[in-house]
Amino acid sequence: MKNSTVQKGYYSTQTSHKKDNQNHPGSSQTSIGLAMDKYEESQKNKEDAKALASLKDGNRLNSTGTDDDLAVDIQDAIGRDESLSLVADSIFVTVEREIVTLEGGVFSQEERMTAGDIATALAGENFVNNCLSVSNSVNFRY
Repeated sequence: MKNSTVQKGYYSTQTSHKKDNQNHPGSSQTSIGLAMDKYEESQKNKEDAKALASLKDGNRLNSTGTDDDLAVDIQDAIGRDESLSLVADSIFVTVEREIVTLEGGVFSQEERMTAGDIATALAGENFVNNCLSVSNSVNFRY
């Protein structure tokens, strides 16, 4: 096997694809498409987690640890998020004994989740009550 190109543990995918296509035409392409969708979703989740980690590490303005400071930090982070620019003023953040409560209204479930993710990144997963409601009309504070 001195000149052989076959390595130990090497498996040719061409053979399996030919068999798949003979037995189930098109199934190989469907499997590849589903696998790519799952891969892209996992990559997006990793990117979101990295963004939230950098938010937590880099955006605590008042690191004294008081409830009021945490509320200000979360409100500021929500205000800086571009995807929440239309509803940031309608999201009310309160913190009592390190438990964060988000109240108010947003236009979509995605906005609700984003605000919750920001609060969770700063306060911790078990310390956020996301009471934001999704509605076609949002009440802004003036």
